[in-house]
Amino acid sequence: MRLSPLQPRRKPEVMMSPLIDVIFLLLIFYAVTTQFVSDQRLKLKLPEAKTAEAVGRTSGEKPPMVTVAADGSVWIDEQEVADDQLEARIQALVERAPEKSIILKGDRGADYGVVIRVLDLARSAGAEGIQMSADKATDKPAEAQ
Repeated sequence: MRLSPLQPRRKPEVMMSPLIDVIFLLLIFYAVTTQFVSDQRLKLKLPEAKTAEAVGRTSGEKPPMVTVAADGSVWIDEQEVADDQLEARIQALVERAPEKSIILKGDRGADYGVVIRVLDLARSAGAEGIQMSADKATDKPAEAQ
C-alpha cells in the first residue's frame, strides 16, 4: 500500500476586504437609522414664544433636561422621578451639569405649581442657569386649550 505524500496546506488567513466591507455597511446602517430615531415616550406640547431661540450647543455641552409632563409627573434623563426622590435627583443633576445649568421643559397643560416647584428645587440645589424651553411661535393663532 502506497500513500501519497502530504501536500503542504495553506495557512488559514482572514480575508480583510470582505471584513472591512461588512464593517462599513454596518457603520452606514447605524448612522442612517439613528438619524430618524426620536424618543416619543413623553409627548409634550411646549408653550409658544415669539422670542424662542434654538439652544445651539453640541450634545456634550447641552445642559441636562428636566421635564414636567401634562399630568404633573417630572422626568429627568427620560426617567420618571418620584416626588420623594425629586430633590436628591435634581441636586445630583445640577452638580454634574456643565456650568451648573439645566433646561426646564414644562408641558403647556402642566400644573404651573409643579413647574415652579421644580424651578425652586433647582435654584436651591445651586443651579446658576435655568433655561425655560418653548416652541417658536407661528403666525397662526394658537389652538384652543
